[in-house]
Amino acid sequence: MTAEDRGVRRVVKGGIAVGAAVAAVAFATLAALVAVGWSPVVRTDGHVADVLARWMAPRGTAVAALSRISEVFHPTVFRVIAVLGAGWLWWWSRRAGAADPASTRRLALYVLVTVELGGLLARGCKELLARPRPAPVDPVAHATGYSFPSGHAVGVMVAAVALLVAVGSVTGRRPGALWWSGAAVVVVATGFARLGLGLHYLSDVLGGYLLGLAWGLGLAALLRPWAVRPSDGSSAHGRARPPPGGPAGEDRVRRTGSAP
Repeated sequence: MTAEDRGVRRVVKGGIAVGAAVAAVAFATLAALVAVGWSPVVRTDGHVADVLARWMAPRGTAVAALSRISEVFHPTVFRVIAVLGAGWLWWWSRRAGAADPASTRRLALYVLVTVELGGLLARGCKELLARPRPAPVDPVAHATGYSFPSGHAVGVMVAAVALLVAVGSVTGRRPGALWWSGAAVVVVATGFARLGLGLHYLSDVLGGYLLGLAWGLGLAALLRPWAVRPSDGSSAHGRARPPPGGPAGEDRVRRTGSAP
């Protein structure tokens, strides 16, 4: 690893750690405001819930669409995908094509732990705050359990963070706009579905996003799963590896017929 690579990794780790800390503080602050029933949060939650309830009640097609979004992007779906993805990464780490097996296994562990334990973290926070779900006059959907934070919002944000980290780790470069846009669309659509169905308040969804972001980035900073190198012999930043020994080494190979 070159000094430049080490410097880039330190910057990446530092930025991820700072992002995780900011998200964690923001989540803790929002959770405290919800717990004490701070009036601006309560009023905003109630207003958004009322507007969406009136808008959704006569629209059966919209309710069906949002229900399908909630089903497709259910946290259980992401947990199954995480198990399959982590298994594939672990298998790949044992193949000759994996240029950095240790980092590949670290990435597999990151994906598995982040997604699987994220659900338990969300459930623990729900039980701790014990916030009742919205109770609209004419409900269009029903769900059990407590409201804050939204488990769907936590699950989809954790999955999005894990996906972007995995793509960057495997390819050795930042995920492109298509990856970011796709992840953003899924995250926003899932959160809006929970609001439109009247199953969560706005602060529930925002709290879920913040908790998922803090959890995903925090474990990324801890496990450092972004050191995977492509199997084509290039470095994580797309530079070709020089032959061992430089030009002199090549000359020795040509003269002796074997590697030094």
